Amino acid sequence: MIRSRRRNRREEEAEIIIVPMIDTMMFLLVCFIVASLAMAVQLGLPVNLPKASTSQPHQAENLTLTITRNDQFYLNTTPITLDTETTALKNAHAGPKSLLILNADQMVLHGVVVAAMNQAREAGIVEFAIATAK
Repeated sequence: MIRSRRRNRREEEAEIIIVPMIDTMMFLLVCFIVASLAMAVQLGLPVNLPKASTSQPHQAENLTLTITRNDQFYLNTTPITLDTETTALKNAHAGPKSLLILNADQMVLHGVVVAAMNQAREAGIVEFAIATAK
C-alpha cells in the first residue's frame, strides 16, 4: 500500500494544466490585434466624406490634407492655413512623387478645394487623390 501512494503522488505532480496558458495566449492575441488596428488609422482627421461607389482604399504612406466643414486645414494632424499650406508641404519634404490625399468634408465649397490643390501644386505636388467613403 505504501508503494501505490507514492505512484499516485508522482502522477499528480507530472500533470501540467494548460488551460491558463491558452487563456493567456488568447489574451495576448487579442491585445496584438487591437494594437495593430489602432496603428492602421489614416493620418487625416475624421470628416464627413462624400460617397463614391468606385472608391478604393489607399495603402501607401502619403500626405493627407484635411479640410473641415469650417474651412480649417490640417496637414496630416497639424493645423495649418491656406496661406501656409505651400510652406508646410515643403517642410514635410513633399515632392513631385508625393501623393496628396484630399480629405475634404462634403460641405466644403469646391473653390476652397481647388485653392488647396493650387497651393499644393506650388509646393511641387502633381498627384492628388480625393478621399471618399464607400
